[in-house]
Amino acid sequence: MLSLPDLGAVHDQYLALSQLADQPFSGTLKGKLLLRTGFDPPGVAAVIGGSIAGAVSLCVDGESERLRDGLRSGLCDFVVSHLGEAVRILKNELRRERAVSVCLTAAPQSCLEEMLERGLQPDLLSLTEDFMPQGRIFTERGAVLLPESTSPPRTSLYLWTMPAATLRAGARIGRLAAAALDPAAADTALRQRWLDTSARYLGRAFGSRQCLRMSEAEAAAFLAGALAEFPAFAISKDG
Repeated sequence: MLSLPDLGAVHDQYLALSQLADQPFSGTLKGKLLLRTGFDPPGVAAVIGGSIAGAVSLCVDGESERLRDGLRSGLCDFVVSHLGEAVRILKNELRRERAVSVCLTAAPQSCLEEMLERGLQPDLLSLTEDFMPQGRIFTERGAVLLPESTSPPRTSLYLWTMPAATLRAGARIGRLAAAALDPAAADTALRQRWLDTSARYLGRAFGSRQCLRMSEAEAAAFLAGALAEFPAFAISKDG
């Protein structure tokens, strides 16, 4: 059965991935392959975060029902049962530099061994501890391990629910959040991308929930602007 991460964990995983774009990936994760073992909550966060950041993702998990739940919920784009089929999709989207997520129903151990034998090399790795021996081989060949998610300084995670009225109202809330961001903050462009892109990849599983890391001043400006148009609007601070 599919278990979801907290929405904030997806947001922070996206930020961690995006920050890798500056070093060593020349400013973008477009055309880069993220390999993940396990579609558990950290795996779901890695796959969604990778898509929002512009990467192509391959997630390998032996639990077919869990992957099908992810597909039905809109959390991944494809579920396949053979590595060759996954590679065909991945190569096409890597060439086009378009974000896509492919989940492969297979035993991760045998899949990683086959990838090593075939010379299939990911750019980014998010592996569970059981598969770090193979991961070390991938890193020796140039792959980068996805770091632990860290909270940007002087920000807190704020959460809200989009107004139920219309999609247009939800889009307006996103624009109000973007307008409140400090243009001088180093990660403002990344947070803007989250607001612009995340709804496409969060699927139905997260419903109308949204979140963003903001400073207290940004959150206050956002709330004031939103209340002026949506009097019942509210945000909550996580932790």
